[in-house]
Order: sequence, then C-alpha cells, then structure tokens
Amino acid sequence: MTTSDKTATAPPADRARPQTVTIHDVAKHSGVSYQTVSRVINNHASVAQHTRERVQQSIQELGYRPSLLAKGLVTRRSQLIGVVAHGMNQYGPSQILQNVQESAHAVGYQIMLTTLQQVDLEHVREQDVLTAARRLQQFGVDGLVLLTNYDAHDIADGLSGSLPFVMIDATADVHGPTVSIDQFGGAVTATRHLAMLGHQRLLHISGPPGWSDAKLRREGFESVAGQGGSDILPVYEGDWSAGSGRRATLRALDDGVNFTGVFASNDQMALGVLSALKERGLAVPGDVSVVGFDDTPEAAYYDPPLTTIRQDFAQLGRKSLEELLRLIQEPAGRERHYVFGSHLVVRATTAPPR
Repeated sequence: MTTSDKTATAPPADRARPQTVTIHDVAKHSGVSYQTVSRVINNHASVAQHTRERVQQSIQELGYRPSLLAKGLVTRRSQLIGVVAHGMNQYGPSQILQNVQESAHAVGYQIMLTTLQQVDLEHVREQDVLTAARRLQQFGVDGLVLLTNYDAHDIADGLSGSLPFVMIDATADVHGPTVSIDQFGGAVTATRHLAMLGHQRLLHISGPPGWSDAKLRREGFESVAGQGGSDILPVYEGDWSAGSGRRATLRALDDGVNFTGVFASNDQMALGVLSALKERGLAVPGDVSVVGFDDTPEAAYYDPPLTTIRQDFAQLGRKSLEELLRLIQEPAGRERHYVFGSHLVVRATTAPPR
C-alpha cells in the first residue's frame, strides 16, 4: 500500500497583488511629465491635441482612475452634487432623479443621494431636509439639488447663503432658484379638454394634499370646472396609487355622484379609475371619459390607452444641473425661476358624452 501526503502550496513570493496605477505611471507610459497628465485630467486648454490623445490612450490602457480628492486639489471642487429627495417610489420623483443623475454624469459630476423618510405620505419635516443638506455639505459637495414637491419656503430660507442649491418642483414664490413644470397649467389643459368635449359634470381624483403638485393640479382643475355652467362636484383624494384611484372612484359612485368625466391627478390613479368603472359596468369613453397626468410608459397600453398630460422630466433634469453649475461658477449670481410647460396626449379614454 502506498500513501501520499497532500500539502498546501503557497503562492510564489513574487506574485504580489496588482499595484494601484498612479499618475506617475501614466506619465512614464505616455512619455510626458506628471504635470501634463494632470492638465489632461483636468481638461486644461494648454495641452497639444496629440499629447492629450497619447495621455488619454495611456490612461485607458493602464486602467488609471483619477482620484476625486487629487482632482479637487487642482480644481478646488469635489465634482460631487448632493441630492436630497423623497417619494422615490413614485413615478415623477424617480424620473426626475434619474434625469438629474444622467445630466450630472454628462458633465463629469457624480451624485451623492440622501432619501428622506417621511412621517407619512403627505409630510416631510423641514428639519430633516436641512439636516440632510448639511450632512452632504460636510462631504464637500459643490452644490445641492432638492426635490421639493412640498412647501419649501422655510427650507429655502434655511439654506440661503450656505451652498449653491437648486430646488426642483418648488413653487416660484420661494426664496431660491427653482426649476419646475407648470402643474397648474397642465391641470387646466386636462380639464379644458374634457370641458371642450362637452363634459359638464367632472370628477377630480386628487393626490395627497401635502404635495405641492397635487395642490396645484387641484387648483388648476377647479379653475376650469366651475366655469360655463359646469356642476361643482366633491373632490376625492388618493395617495398616487392605482388602488387609491379605484377606491376613490367607487366611493364617488356609492355616494351617488353623477359624473361623465374624470381628471385623475396621476396616471396610476387613472388606472384605478378605469378598473373601478369597468367593475361597475361603465364603458370608457362611452359612459365616462378619463384623463391622467404624467404620461408614464405604461399609459399608452392601458385598456383603453390613456389620455394624459406629458411632462418632460429630461428637460427638468438638464436645466436644474445647468442652473446649479452656473451658481457654482458664479456664487453671487442672480437666482432664477424656470417653469416649463406640459402638453396633452390624446388617446382613447376621452370622447364627447353621450
């Protein structure tokens, strides 16, 4: 009988871990000084094009990743944008955040995100927003983007003078730079569409009252619904979800409210409206016409496809970053308020009343 011993073999002593590539390695590889590599990394204009291309080729071949800290020593900036947000489970806020990120990355910035825990669906504590903003400031962010689809007056005052910031979806009367979409005007367009088709008994399914978007859309609806002899009907509130839109519609039907048109404050609640109407044997648009808000990707595939208000979230993201970078470059620059329009997308859920 023959036995054999199995012993573990240690790795060769000279098999060292790969070393981190440094700026000096890039300089040696490309045959230039490390100062030239630094100029290329920081987009300095004084580098010849053929030299720039040679350094960039070396960076790619060696897998060099410039340190944000080292870059900051040259530019005096961290290339970081802080974002304070809430409601990320909702379509609108999530799309806004995605487009802010894409716009930031396109100009060489990274996002540092803080999401807030809400007391409930309607309320965000002012102190939580300010605490999150100050924490991001401690990380050295160059500026702040705040998704402020709630009353932001006190928050804007609390941030004033501390760091460049831009508020998205804040009303234009706050003290601070804002970029938003005209929620009031979009609701007016939706409601007028129903009114011009001949509907006079209009139901509104509103979003949570603590959200500025819901408040402005309700005000836009009411500015049209009470005109031209239209009946004033009670407003039913939802929480942005399809289930809440369904429940609100069923409550209105059980309360005996007689309506031929519905403006739901977002597409998800509009989906719930369609479900409730079908459940009660009402045809869309034969018996009731329905308009939503947002134009989610799924809206075109509802049954029937949903008439809705489209918002350009990409435009919102681009402009918010453009404005923030302007304020980073010009800290004493004048604050500006940008309000973009929305437009109606007519599909199969609206028609004249019978």
